[in-house]
Amino acid sequence: MKLILKQFALVFIAVFLNLAISPTLLSAQSAINKESRIGNAVVAHFEGSLIDLSKNWGEARACWSDGRTTECFRTESQLDDFVSGKVLVSVTTSTCPTAVKLYSNTSYGGSVLSLVLRATTINLNAYGFDNLTSSYVIGACDARFYDFTDLGTPTYPGSTTANSSASSMSTGWDNRVSSIYIN
Repeated sequence: MKLILKQFALVFIAVFLNLAISPTLLSAQSAINKESRIGNAVVAHFEGSLIDLSKNWGEARACWSDGRTTECFRTESQLDDFVSGKVLVSVTTSTCPTAVKLYSNTSYGGSVLSLVLRATTINLNAYGFDNLTSSYVIGACDARFYDFTDLGTPTYPGSTTANSSASSMSTGWDNRVSSIYIN
């Protein structure tokens, strides 16, 4: 609690005096909110620790993110239990009620990245999932998959409309998706 109060006081003083806030302080403050960014990398909560997803998921095999909080689990079943206990009510419709799930193996196997953030570019390298998608399930919101970061074309030719899925990627697209956009 003392650490939080000290960090709050430092941020307040820096803002009040119009000083630059150090990246270390911002990173520590963000970690309190369970997700932070180191450059483009997402740091997620996993079993009481923080992990940098862009470097290594460690023993995590399933991660969920709404763009503010990222939680990781050992199994997809644990992720699903977490999501079923969450009420995804968004005042601004910034999240989709059900996720786009990207799988590292065909037939919905391997590691899974579950994303609900809408109307924003999601670069998969920040989540350590760049060029790994081999199958997917689309939730209640349409999505688009792109070959390069920052929605760089070409666009994935398979169906990514709401409630669609593919146990394998269209020809030539296995392990090729680098960014997505959820409508």
